[in-house]
Amino acid sequence: MSLVAARSQLLEPLRDFVKVHRKLTWGTCAGLILLAESANRTKKGGQDLIGGLDVRVNRNHFGRQTESFEANLDLPFLSETADLQDVQPDISPFKGVFIRAPIVERLLPLARNEQLEEAAKAETVIAPSRTPVANVAREMLNQPVEIMGRLPSCELKSSEKDQASTTTERSGDIVAVRQGNVFGTSFHPELTQDARIHVWWLQQVETLCEMRKPDSTSCT
Repeated sequence: MSLVAARSQLLEPLRDFVKVHRKLTWGTCAGLILLAESANRTKKGGQDLIGGLDVRVNRNHFGRQTESFEANLDLPFLSETADLQDVQPDISPFKGVFIRAPIVERLLPLARNEQLEEAAKAETVIAPSRTPVANVAREMLNQPVEIMGRLPSCELKSSEKDQASTTTERSGDIVAVRQGNVFGTSFHPELTQDARIHVWWLQQVETLCEMRKPDSTSCT
């Protein structure tokens, strides 16, 4: 994705969209990688990042395509959609589809500039820094990262030969995060028939657009 964006001359406009103007952004799977301020298991210069989420992601954490899987996720934030629909919240698990998925390996400290400590790590790349221009954009940048979802240990998948050794290691992997108006998921909600995350996201768009009115800037 980053290679296509670079060749299409979209990387800098995307960085402006996410980091300068701090527009509402949701990235899934590879999109989560692009939105991270740091990504490991990659060659230096081999993965351009947009940034926007103060996290380090572990690329292809679960292995090759054949290690893709589905897992039932407990996502408490989905209960917020009930307010819009005036119905009882649907608290049933959300089926996450993980395809060569990353995970959020670490929440990073808030940084107004580049995550330089991350840059010193082997096989790790970081996103370039950008300065937000609007008051709301600066406010969103200063928000801490929230953990929105984890992979429960009872749903962890691994190959038969490695099951005993990898289950503990993967317990509690972070698979959804939000920082202000930037949201990222390791899994693919668009590949299911469950629209709850999309409904929740549209609620966030509506709320955050209202916040931007005093700045007289478009929220999307």
